[in-house]
Amino acid sequence: MVSTNIRDLLTAFSPSLDYFAISSGDGRVKIWDTLKGQVQTEFADIASTDVSLLSKAERGHLSVDYTCMKWISLDRKKKRKLGSSLLVLGTGSGDVLALDVAAGQPKWIVSDCHPGGATSISFSASESSVYTAGADGMVCKIDPQTGNLLGKFKASSKAISSMCVSPDGKILATAASQLKTFNCSDHRKIQKFSGHPGSVRCMIFTDDGKYILSASGERYVALWRTGSGKKQSVCVFAMEHPAVYLHAKCFEKGEADDNDGLYVLAISETGICYTWCGQNVEELRTAKPTKVSLSYDDKKHRGAHPAIFAAQLQVIPKPTSANVYLAYGLLVKPSFQKVLVEAGNDVELSSFQDGVLFPASQSIKSKKGMDRVSTVTALDRANVEDALLPVPKVSDVHVDLDSRSQAESLEFKGMLVTVHHIVKCSSL
Repeated sequence: MVSTNIRDLLTAFSPSLDYFAISSGDGRVKIWDTLKGQVQTEFADIASTDVSLLSKAERGHLSVDYTCMKWISLDRKKKRKLGSSLLVLGTGSGDVLALDVAAGQPKWIVSDCHPGGATSISFSASESSVYTAGADGMVCKIDPQTGNLLGKFKASSKAISSMCVSPDGKILATAASQLKTFNCSDHRKIQKFSGHPGSVRCMIFTDDGKYILSASGERYVALWRTGSGKKQSVCVFAMEHPAVYLHAKCFEKGEADDNDGLYVLAISETGICYTWCGQNVEELRTAKPTKVSLSYDDKKHRGAHPAIFAAQLQVIPKPTSANVYLAYGLLVKPSFQKVLVEAGNDVELSSFQDGVLFPASQSIKSKKGMDRVSTVTALDRANVEDALLPVPKVSDVHVDLDSRSQAESLEFKGMLVTVHHIVKCSSL
């Protein structure tokens, strides 16, 4: 049995959640249509097929070590159009490239942007700028339309493990084990936070820009308040395993209160989704996590267990509930579903092998020792339109042949079925 660990997976939803990108470390990027549940396109052998974009063309796709991923929107008014967004990736060799998913080809590349490797990508919608960070301690600003380098500055003397930009595009946060915030306009350092003993894996701003969430190799998520003199986290969220993915969303509590409540989401490296909610920091400190997990049968899943790969908080109908959009299942056939999560009520999703067609050679022995090929009827809506019509069994066809014939051909729905010696001649 293979244990589930999604730490090395790279995932990204498109801005409208219509598409989902995933890379599992083999140099390939698969784009899934979340509405149909089908592969939209796959990027592979980029280095060997486009010499003009990647200078080391001889490396081939298996040597392209993608280290970070971010799906960005180029036009706010066209979020639901695939051509209005780009998938930006960083590599272990330090290149940063953008894939035009609609065209099915790379759009631009910044070669050797971060010597030693790119580690993090963020996007400022207000400035329409891509920010990248790397092992060289530098932060680069890139034009998403052309790939031109707009500027760069030294943010750390050590390798930067994670980086994010505030929703208004004014503050940039970087982290190794220590978090720092900078003014995006003049690169002046604003704050410094201490608390993580190891390198930060993931980090995000809340959508109001008042807080930063971060997670490292420890079993908790830290919440930091921006714009204050405090250098320590204001709240921590305990988990059973370290987090590899974070998301957060503010919600309004009412006209009488100017401060918004906060919903926090984290996915552990074992593929379990955690959520916390509170109308203020005090409530968040005492909030217990609500878990979304998958149930599965160990006998049916002999390989890696199904897991939750990514999640996005959507509409928050009330302070104690939220709609969560999930990507989960197995890498070969992920599923996508919106789930209503109520605080305090854990959710367990069933995991089925829907749509998996087993080879016909996998026959089942009947009690009489005869081979009986089992039929597959569990086709979900994602692949039912591509399914073939069931093949009729010869035993189900009534055949009336003359006794003198030893072999005749029958044509049934375009398939030629030859029957030999159905009825033996009476003279034999």
